[in-house]
Amino acid sequence: MPFNDTKFYGFTNDEIFGSIMQNKRFCKAIIQAALPDVNVVLVESIDAQKELGPKSDKRSKSVRLDIAVKDQSGNLYDCEMQVNNNHDIGPRMRYYQSSMDRDTLDRGEPYTSLSRTYLIFLCAFDPFGKGKLRYSFHLYDDEDKSIQLKNNAENIIINSKGSGNENIDLLNLKKLMNDDKIESKGIFKEIQNKIQEYNDDPKRRNLMRTAELRMKEETAVAEKRGREAGDKNTVRSLTLTIKEMRPEINELDLFKQIKKTVGSDFSLNDAEIKTIIHQNLK
Repeated sequence: MPFNDTKFYGFTNDEIFGSIMQNKRFCKAIIQAALPDVNVVLVESIDAQKELGPKSDKRSKSVRLDIAVKDQSGNLYDCEMQVNNNHDIGPRMRYYQSSMDRDTLDRGEPYTSLSRTYLIFLCAFDPFGKGKLRYSFHLYDDEDKSIQLKNNAENIIINSKGSGNENIDLLNLKKLMNDDKIESKGIFKEIQNKIQEYNDDPKRRNLMRTAELRMKEETAVAEKRGREAGDKNTVRSLTLTIKEMRPEINELDLFKQIKKTVGSDFSLNDAEIKTIIHQNLK
């Protein structure tokens, strides 16, 4: 019996996003919408799922860029689709930015040779809760905002749930991210029509469905890791607090009290809890 898949896969789907962004015209239009004050003359190259980071150093965390773009002037753009809010936008953007910089500067070159970079996060959520459609970040002096640290790097967040902007292209980008119908003719209408074509193609639908399942699996793993990290901190904190209140308590009694406190809905097993207790009682 064939699988009955009637779901519409929109722009935020990993496979759709990658396919659309590898079209130079579409890619330029989306970047230009996110950067209305920048003149993107011509997209020269596009790398999908480009991995950055020292592969020889197993201790270093590599990063995989969704879409890495270079324009005719040598400017670099990284465009990332963020569907789930893992509450790590700031640190994530910092790490992506540093990875881009290391990848573009060869040994012995002066820092002035660093390419101008634009890091664009397309978010299906508002990471700051301020309701803005577009957030733009630069480095300024804390006391005098007229003093800018010109490091040739700009970080942009597009919040598909935001408002308060009248730029037509940016509003169309918002519609694209929310699967809202684009009425006006133009390149964003073309993009939306192309997405519909992908949805009408059975082979592509299978790829899109696979990409969505993979994303859900990765999200579940990240959530599990986050919960485990939080529960480990809870055990450490309880261990130190109880030990301070009852210096004479032994590890077994401490374990029993912590187990009673955290309850049954806890991500750590007994052995893991006992290990953390032992390490923090040294």
